[in-house]
Amino acid sequence: MSAVNTHFEILKVETAAQVKRFLTLPYDLYRGQAAWAPPLRLERAEQLDPEKNPAARELDRQLFLAVREGRDVGRIAAFTNPAHDAQHDEESAFFGYFDAMEDEEVLLALLETAQNWAKAKGRMRIVGPAQWGVNEEVGLLVDGFDHPNVVLMSYGRPYYASAVETAGFTKAIDMLAFQADLNAGYPRPKMTRMMVDYAKRSDAISWRTLDAKDFNGEITRAMHIFNDAWSENWGFLPFPDDAIQHLAKEMKPLIAPERFLMGSIDGELAAFLCLLPDLNELARGFDGKLLPLNWAKLIYRLKRQKAKQARIPLMGLRQKYHNTRKGLALIAALCEESFEAARQAGFTHCELSWILEDNEGMISICKQASATPYKTYRMYEKRIGQ
Repeated sequence: MSAVNTHFEILKVETAAQVKRFLTLPYDLYRGQAAWAPPLRLERAEQLDPEKNPAARELDRQLFLAVREGRDVGRIAAFTNPAHDAQHDEESAFFGYFDAMEDEEVLLALLETAQNWAKAKGRMRIVGPAQWGVNEEVGLLVDGFDHPNVVLMSYGRPYYASAVETAGFTKAIDMLAFQADLNAGYPRPKMTRMMVDYAKRSDAISWRTLDAKDFNGEITRAMHIFNDAWSENWGFLPFPDDAIQHLAKEMKPLIAPERFLMGSIDGELAAFLCLLPDLNELARGFDGKLLPLNWAKLIYRLKRQKAKQARIPLMGLRQKYHNTRKGLALIAALCEESFEAARQAGFTHCELSWILEDNEGMISICKQASATPYKTYRMYEKRIGQ
């Protein structure tokens, strides 16, 4: 089934072969662009697969391809998410996986197709881009195009925002990515030194590295903290147990216990911080492919810790400790301890992402860690019904 245009057609993705084309399009579209760091194709395929990714399991979704003269020139997904409906509202649909050549007609047609799908589902609002939910990739890159996309962060081109805004979408909220030069920013600001010193002296505050012998249990405990810590944030969706176990399985090859810290306040597990190597950097030169021999190269690079770029994708502090002296001191200590462990492993930079633009507490913590905002991702929204 397709909607025909004089120059191109918008094709509903319905077969396994079409899904493969949908997944392949970004690699063909962005190949050769300096800031494009291709993610692993296997990981992208599993993200899309409801049998392998719990976040994709309950969705009502439709994938679309834009095709011109036999060539795929754009793609988009439209979906509704029952978890969002239960947590927030039942009027919103979403779009995601938005990639296309620089052709406004194609871009606008893809966005219109997603809107029409949402309207047919009775939805009054469409939000995006998101790849299934806020716990996976979200936001359209609107600033910071010269820097490669790190693991599990999206890539984009400047012309996307122009097309989205031409289509009548407006900003919902921005997410910031901070970059820390791990060998710069010393001496730390006075406030940072005071907080870390307080944490080290306090009998009420302690931290430890992840217990690798109880890996799944540790990830579960950390994500329960995450669910509490971020529960009042824009668009928040809690990690259910099956998604936590899926996350643990995915993250295990990347986690070094000394860079996954668990913190306690007054004997209660209260915070955690996870620092990972940038898998996209480790897979540089693969074009996203692991076969025939790239899998061996990746294992070698992981074991020999060849990455220079790291990312903190997950951290959290229980809500009751937000804006408290003990809580802020613990988070400051976890950041400094993880940065030191990363330096010792040979990392030179660490991205802290993403941070909501109105999360003043986390922005302050990033700045105290001498990290600076270097990318902005934007969520857009549009009313499409009465």
